[in-house]
Amino acid sequence: MEPNAREAVKWIIMSDRRLVTLRCFEHNQYLGASDIAQETGRSIQNIGTALSELEKRKLVSQLEPGRRTWKKYALTSIGKSVLELVQRELSAGMFERMADELSFRYVKDAYRLIVSDPIVVSRGMGLHDVVDRVLADPRTRSAYVIDDKNKLVGMIGLTQMLAAVQGSLSLFEKGRQKPVTKKRVPLPFSVEEYMVKPVTVTEDDRLLSALDKMMRHGLEDLPVVDENDALVGELNGFEILLLGSEVMRRQRRA
Repeated sequence: MEPNAREAVKWIIMSDRRLVTLRCFEHNQYLGASDIAQETGRSIQNIGTALSELEKRKLVSQLEPGRRTWKKYALTSIGKSVLELVQRELSAGMFERMADELSFRYVKDAYRLIVSDPIVVSRGMGLHDVVDRVLADPRTRSAYVIDDKNKLVGMIGLTQMLAAVQGSLSLFEKGRQKPVTKKRVPLPFSVEEYMVKPVTVTEDDRLLSALDKMMRHGLEDLPVVDENDALVGELNGFEILLLGSEVMRRQRRA
């Protein structure tokens, strides 16, 4: 960022009235003080002062220079560039603050925000039954295999389901190339055949630790277990985004 641009961005961010006024132009081409005051809940006098400050810096210009009432403003080319830099600077700061806040949050703060009950299956089920259950509730993309004591013994994610589809298509193609000599036998696409060892978290694990596990293992969801490895829920990746978005919304309103 050029020194002059850096100074302009700092000048905007240091003043709340200038910041909210400039950001209102992100989705509006022409605005007056009353328009911005209504949108932001500020006084017309407060916004009028901000517009005068922005005009002196050549960030906004009047549509009809010299008009005394009902003035309308638009961003100048410089103003558009500065607004883009301000938004970029604020976004970087938001993600830093979001990461900082999430570092103090735990799995128990996030899981069940979206998925209250994970999809539970047993070893002997057919994989097609698992697919039907997942399709019935698109909020989750994983099913969890438990034994008769509710202990988690495996999981089937979207990757495993797609692998089964690929395997089925491959066998179908091979069968189509050969003459059919006998009745086709149903393929043994069972839960036990496709389940994988689960990567787990507990309610008392920090969210950033859970997110690190997701990234390292290429997962979008993690089963939540207790001290006996019994399944108690699912931490869905969307739940981390939802919790993080609340932080970002607070920062935008600030």
